[in-house]
Amino acid sequence: MMQTIRLIFPLPLFAALAAVLLLTGPSLTGYPGALAQAQEEEAEDKKAPMKGRKTQALGKQVYTLITDANEKVDAEDYAGARALIEKAKGLPKLTAYETAQIYSFSGFLNFNQDRYNPALRDYEKVLAQPDLPEGLLQQTYKTIAQLLFATEQYSKAIERAREYMNVAGEDPDMYALIATGYYQLDQTNRIIQPIEKAIALARERGTKPKEQWYLLQRVAYWEKEDYRKVRSILEILVTNWPKKEYWSQLSGIYYELKDESRQLAAYEAAYDQGLLETSSELTQMAQLFMQSEVPFKGAQVLEEGLASGKIEKNERNLRLLSQAWQMAQEDRKAIEPLQQAAKLSNDGDLYARLATSYLNLDQYKNCISASRNAINKGGLKYPGDTWLVLGMCQFENKQLSAAKTSFQNAAKYDKSAKNARSWITYTENEQARLQQLQESLNQLNEARQRAAERADS
Repeated sequence: MMQTIRLIFPLPLFAALAAVLLLTGPSLTGYPGALAQAQEEEAEDKKAPMKGRKTQALGKQVYTLITDANEKVDAEDYAGARALIEKAKGLPKLTAYETAQIYSFSGFLNFNQDRYNPALRDYEKVLAQPDLPEGLLQQTYKTIAQLLFATEQYSKAIERAREYMNVAGEDPDMYALIATGYYQLDQTNRIIQPIEKAIALARERGTKPKEQWYLLQRVAYWEKEDYRKVRSILEILVTNWPKKEYWSQLSGIYYELKDESRQLAAYEAAYDQGLLETSSELTQMAQLFMQSEVPFKGAQVLEEGLASGKIEKNERNLRLLSQAWQMAQEDRKAIEPLQQAAKLSNDGDLYARLATSYLNLDQYKNCISASRNAINKGGLKYPGDTWLVLGMCQFENKQLSAAKTSFQNAAKYDKSAKNARSWITYTENEQARLQQLQESLNQLNEARQRAAERADS
C-alpha cells in the first residue's frame, strides 16, 4: 500500500560564519577619504561643525603616518602598515580625534588580517574617545556590532546594534543582525519583531529584503507551528529565489495544511523547472502523482528517470514503476519492470505478483513459469495464494491433474483453503465431465466403425 509522504521541513542552518552575510568588513570612516577631509579642514578651517561638535582635524605627523600606512595596506604590506600605526600610537600629545582615527585604522588593519578580537579592542578604544564626529561614532558602533557577531558574542552584538540605531536611526541590516543573534542564542521567540522590522523598512525604502531575512522569519514561525505564515513566507521565497529546497519545503507545508492538490503542484513546479535531479526526489515526485490519482504521470517520471540513469534501477524503484503502470491500467507495461524487480528480489513475492499479472492478461504459460519461480525462490508472504494462482493457470492451460495437485497444496494454508477446495471440486467435476465426454466420443466412434463395417459387408 502506498504510504503518504511527509516532507521533512529542515530548519535553516546559521553557523557562526553566517555573520559573513552581514559582515562585509568594517566600512571604516573613509580611508583615505577621512584623510582628504582632514587635509581640507586643516587648509580651509571653515567646515561647519556637526550637531554642535567642533571641527576636528589630524595633525600633519599623524596624517602622514596614516596615509603611508594606508598605502602599505594597498600593497598588502601589513607588517609595514602595523609598524607605522604603532609609531602613531606612541606620538605625544595626541588629540582625542587623532587617537580615534589611529585606533580606527588599527582596527581596520586587524580586521583585514582576520584578527577580530584585537580589532574589537581597537574599536572600543575609538568609542571611548570624547566628542567623536557623528559619522565616526555611528560607523564604530555598527562595526563593533558586526565584529561581536563574527566572534559569536551574540548578546553583546545585539546590544551594540541597538546602540548604533539609537545614534544613527533605524537600519534594516542591524535589525536583521539582531534577529540572527537571537537565533544563535536559541531565542527563536524573539526573532519575529526585529526581522519583520527589517523587512518592512527595506520595503519602505524601496529596496528588496534579503533572502536570509525570510529564512529567519520562516524558522521563527515554524517554531510557533504557524504553518499558514510559513506557507506565505515560502511562497515569497519560491517567487523570488526559486530554489529546489524552497519548492520541496512548500510542498511539505501544504501537506501539513492538508492541501494535497497544492502539495503536488508545488513539487511538480520544481520538477518542471528541472530542479529535481536525485533518485529520491524523482521517486517522491512519482509517488505524489500516484497518491493524487495521476498514476500515468508517475509512471512517466519513473520510466524517464530509470532510462536516464537518474533513478536507481533497484528492486524498489522497478516495483514502484510496475505499480504505477498497474494503477494506470496499463497491465502490459507493468510486466517488464516487474520481471526485472523479481529477478533482483531476495524472495519470491514479486514473482508471485508477476504470475497474477500474467493470469490477468490470460498469459497462462508465463503465469505457470512465474508461479513456479515464486515457489522455488521461497519467502512468500502468502504461499497458498501462489499455489492457487498456479493451479488456475494450469487449469486454463488444460493441465487438470497438475492443477488439482496445486489446489491441494493451496488447501494446506488457512487463507487460501476455502478457495482451494472449491477449485478442487470444480477441477474434479471438469475431469469427470471430460472423461464422460471422452467416453461418449469413444462410444460414438465405435458405433461409426461398426456401421462402416456392416456397410462394407
